[in-house]
Amino acid sequence: MVLDGTQRTGSMGGMTDSAETILLRHVLQTPEAAIPEAVRDAALIFLLDGLAVGVAGMAHTARAGLLAAARGWGAGEEARLWGDGAKLPASQAAFMNAFQAHALEFDAIHEAAVVHAMTPTISAALAEAERQTHQGRPVSGARFMAAVILGLDLACTIGAAARGPMRFFRPATAGMFGAYGAVARLRGFDLATASAGAGLLLGQLPGTMQAHSEGSMALPVQMGFAAMAGLRAADLAAAGAAGPAQWLTGPFGFLKLTEPEHDLAPGLAALGSTWQVTRLAHKPFPSGRLTHPAIDGVQRLMAAHGIGADDVAAVRLYLPPLAMRLVGRPIKPDLTGNYARLCLPYVVARTLLAGSVGLGDFSDALLRDPATHALAARVALLGDGNTDENAVVPQRVEITLRDGKILDQRVEAALGSPENPLSRAAQIAKVRACFAGILPDGRTDALMQAIDALHEAPDAAAALKLY
Repeated sequence: MVLDGTQRTGSMGGMTDSAETILLRHVLQTPEAAIPEAVRDAALIFLLDGLAVGVAGMAHTARAGLLAAARGWGAGEEARLWGDGAKLPASQAAFMNAFQAHALEFDAIHEAAVVHAMTPTISAALAEAERQTHQGRPVSGARFMAAVILGLDLACTIGAAARGPMRFFRPATAGMFGAYGAVARLRGFDLATASAGAGLLLGQLPGTMQAHSEGSMALPVQMGFAAMAGLRAADLAAAGAAGPAQWLTGPFGFLKLTEPEHDLAPGLAALGSTWQVTRLAHKPFPSGRLTHPAIDGVQRLMAAHGIGADDVAAVRLYLPPLAMRLVGRPIKPDLTGNYARLCLPYVVARTLLAGSVGLGDFSDALLRDPATHALAARVALLGDGNTDENAVVPQRVEITLRDGKILDQRVEAALGSPENPLSRAAQIAKVRACFAGILPDGRTDALMQAIDALHEAPDAAAALKLY
């Protein structure tokens, strides 16, 4: 299926615009006042979530080494790292912050697109805002949030066009358009300059599914590449460089290359009426999103029947194709945190043993825990016959107890999705868990208040202090 929606009737003389032009005009020319208040409120909620998981990502064991490498790419103090406030040039800061935000598999996701678009978008946008403040041109909170919202529209519209299985790591490959769109708007690019820069993203495709297949730390690194690509493409466009004009729909453009089965037309038709930030889903557990319905289903059965790990003889999970491909991997003796976060048997075992899955469930001790491994070995993964290659739900959990009784739970909407949202209390509890041990409680409260008032702030970078 290839339905590009590459042209739409224009406003003058029956002329038609390309999909590339339609999308970039939406990003660059939509007035701030045209963004509904409910959309702005949703964006603030997910901004807080994105910054929180970015701070928590400081705990990843690879962070120190990556920071040393990033410092070697060039000197400068344009933007800060989330959590400790270290200063780097804007593109390096965006790289590190996006790495941190995806490092623990805790960042929000657009389920229809299968894109963690908030991570590269806010990483690049905040680095750009800080750079402009550094240059004496502060970005207001309202401008900043409009850029984030419209960058998300660009990334998620492109990602949601996919109709086939992932061939490239879509959270990064589609996500880089969110980073670029936000930066292009903050720069005030005209349509020609923005088009030139968007074409320069093609040569920077930042994501391979091999990293996901292996459960590699390269996954968050690729998210860093996505954020950095957005800034570098904007820098090059501002300097007069230009990429291909048909960067999205051309015969060798992004969609034909990465998503050969696609339909862009519904997304183009929805611009300005369906705002993609309102379709984002929170991740209540720091593991791959495709593990969440199963965790939720296990929790429901535990609560309804008062069972625990000692009562369980076997678990059978009935999963859509995307879950089988992305998180349907076996338990293995030499677990790493990156692999375990994408391993359904592991997270289901931890849920049965601890009642939930939290940041502490991926410690070295628990990754080697014999009881966890023994229970995980009793988790079977089966395809459910779903023909939608990008569906997250439904998923079904079947638990056989030691007395022979069988319990069954079907999950139609993942916890944290727009159809089954997290409560505000749960959102704040997640933020505090992410900041614990890194930011003091007083700083946490001040940041939440600053985000609530961000639309009135004269300088977004000054308001969003994460150190």
